Amino acid sequence: MKKLISLLLVLTLAFAAAGALADAARVAVICDPVGVNPFLTQVVEKAQELQATYGYDLRILECSDTDKWQSSYDAAVAEEYDLILGVGWQSAEYAAAKAEEADGIAFAVIDTDAGSDKVASFSYNEEQAAYLMGAMAGYAFPNEKKFGYIGCFEGSGSFKYRWGFTEGLLSVIPDAQLTFNYTNSYSDPNPAYEFAKQQQAQGCTYIFGAAAAGNEGIFSAALELAQEGKYIYSVGQDSDMTREDNPYIISSQLKNTGVTAGIILDAYFAGTLENGLHVLEMKDGAIGATHITSDGVYLNADILTDEVIASTKAVADAISSGELVLTMPQSEADYTFPLF
Repeated sequence: MKKLISLLLVLTLAFAAAGALADAARVAVICDPVGVNPFLTQVVEKAQELQATYGYDLRILECSDTDKWQSSYDAAVAEEYDLILGVGWQSAEYAAAKAEEADGIAFAVIDTDAGSDKVASFSYNEEQAAYLMGAMAGYAFPNEKKFGYIGCFEGSGSFKYRWGFTEGLLSVIPDAQLTFNYTNSYSDPNPAYEFAKQQQAQGCTYIFGAAAAGNEGIFSAALELAQEGKYIYSVGQDSDMTREDNPYIISSQLKNTGVTAGIILDAYFAGTLENGLHVLEMKDGAIGATHITSDGVYLNADILTDEVIASTKAVADAISSGELVLTMPQSEADYTFPLF
């Protein structure tokens, strides 16, 4: 009798385990090739981390071109994933279209607005963090008048970065001037390297690095120029890029897509994920700056002194509390950058 009971217990547990496995939720993350881009690695790492909490099956679909984006969304829907999470502006179009035809599947996108009431869209007020970086640059380099900016692409998509940084800088150094260059890439460090050298020759000591993974070109140029007694300082993007072997990276503008992925996954499994547009701000902990809103790996205390950090933290507090409200122009045509 005891053997029969034991056998029944084993079979019950086995069937329960099989049922749990069969019922496990399935999550697909669709994005550009991940590589070492922190904008993407943060999402993947958070999705992998939360597997232990929620027990879902996870698949990462990396897309190298438009056709791959389309086929990845097609495959995720055909295979009936429970949650399809797209990362980046490319995901908006495909998520919106597929959400119209796929009942029972949850769709979410990060860093874009799908413009659909059937998709949970999460974007950011990046201008808040960019303003903070501009103020930091002004406090750290109060005697400079010329500042550089190297970004990925010119256009409406980068305007909030350029406007925010400029306004933050001008709030500290009203007569500051800037020069802008664009790599036309999210990953190529070579143009950023050449632009950094050009901007240093034009008189820039500080260069705002907004070239995504291409910022490595700025960082390499900083090390090389330092050997010649010429110094430039810059910042990273998305995650903390400070490191002891390159003291010229003084901070990073943070866009924590991992925090965002966590918000989405927690809400989905709690049954509280709401469709529509959600805009994350500094007060949500999704954006900020290394050494100001979060700690960093390495602090160049000669540049980011206690006074600089305290002054910049005061700006962050004012933004988070609502005391300082940033009102960005509707269009770049309505704003004039102070160029040199």
